[in-house]
Amino acid sequence: MEQERIQTAEQWAVLNYGTALLADTRHTARAVQVATSMARFPMVSLPAQMRSQAGTKAAYRLLGSPKVTYERLIQPHVQHTRMQMQHQKRVLLIQDMTEVDYQQHRATTGLGPIGQGDHQGYLLQTVLAVSPTNRQVFGIAAQKPFLRQPAPEGETTHQRERRKQKESQVWQEQAQSIGMAPADCEYIHVGDRGSDIFAFMEVCQGLGCGFNLRVKHNRRVDLLVDQGNTPIPAAHRRRGKQRDAELGPINHLFEEVRGWASQGQRTLTLDGNHKRPQRDATLCVSWGTMRLWPPDGTSGKGAVPLVVTVVRTWELDPPEGQDGLEWMLVTSVAVNNEEQAWERVDWYRIRWIVEDYHQCLKTGCHIEARQMQTYEGLRTLLGFLAPLAVRLLQLRECARQDPERPACEVLPMDVVKVVAYQAKVSPERLTTRRCWHRIAQAGGYLGRKGDGEPGWKTLWKGWLYIQTLVEGIHLASELTLE
Repeated sequence: MEQERIQTAEQWAVLNYGTALLADTRHTARAVQVATSMARFPMVSLPAQMRSQAGTKAAYRLLGSPKVTYERLIQPHVQHTRMQMQHQKRVLLIQDMTEVDYQQHRATTGLGPIGQGDHQGYLLQTVLAVSPTNRQVFGIAAQKPFLRQPAPEGETTHQRERRKQKESQVWQEQAQSIGMAPADCEYIHVGDRGSDIFAFMEVCQGLGCGFNLRVKHNRRVDLLVDQGNTPIPAAHRRRGKQRDAELGPINHLFEEVRGWASQGQRTLTLDGNHKRPQRDATLCVSWGTMRLWPPDGTSGKGAVPLVVTVVRTWELDPPEGQDGLEWMLVTSVAVNNEEQAWERVDWYRIRWIVEDYHQCLKTGCHIEARQMQTYEGLRTLLGFLAPLAVRLLQLRECARQDPERPACEVLPMDVVKVVAYQAKVSPERLTTRRCWHRIAQAGGYLGRKGDGEPGWKTLWKGWLYIQTLVEGIHLASELTLE
């Protein structure tokens, strides 16, 4: 897959906002200007991004206009992402939800409860389109900000479960908004434990899409895969004393899968975070095909079993004092050998990119520090910050692809010349990896033996520093101080 060149802030803004339908061409032109300024300085406040009182006032007027909405701003980016998806053989659609917390901005109106109900903000469901081969992030395939409904006084357990089910429908809605893959292309929805929703799996299959989800629920299962989606007889679904003793006990997923013997073994490097360091783990893998029974009650009414493959990977000998890793994945994509089983595990591991994306929004774009008077204003601002966070994430992925490729084939030539001058090499000899490492060092990356590759924070800080140098060089060539 050909790696795209890093765009300038102006190029990126025109691509993502130049065709936004804002009912007024002046609004579209202003949106491009605002996006350009944000792309140059993504980590600072809106006034600091606009760099003038007039520019700041114009930006706030744009964000407050009823003709400028989140949906209209995000549409060109989503459309561009989906166009890229259609030219791939396989695309992972990684979906996750996060809470955007505005507890510190008590005066902002229109927000809903988040957390345990003691904070205010909104929920954000994002679907990123990612290549399974090189982890290239194409962009946002679908996204929905929405409010959690407050719990009514005296809410019963049944009512609370119904409210949670209604909230979880956003998974199905996002898949439906993306739709079916074109011919010669395959869409595979990937999710963490929160995506283990029977209705979500049904929707994916109905759209002709695959899914690769981490198991949360210990569902009822059977091994009658030859019966396909033949409905489960009512007598077989009964529990306890109502169940005919001749039918035997009902099988459950966890007990069934944990009884499988290991069918392969591999050592994987597990990424670290602020809670645990990076480490190597020796993992076993097993897999098998079964039928998932539909849930009881209204959520499973009229539903039929789903034939799926379950892949389990677990750690043989975890470090002392640490819980051993175990993932159970339910997938609609066939697994016929060990290599394919590990591929499904790799697809799930790529899911962390969407968590990084939400982290980019919060700590890179400082979305929770932005001050607007209303929830609608915050939604409109998200129309700028959501694609901007993708740009931050893409910079990191670009830094990790084709490390020996000449930097001048990927990065703007003025950036390459500045970095090459600092590295004391000719621009033609500067590789992509060395160039990005020098850029990251300007952002605080030390590059020690155990540090691994630079993350998006140091890359962006270094990128902004180099951009400032480039801007100064261009300015110096046009000015004289005599």
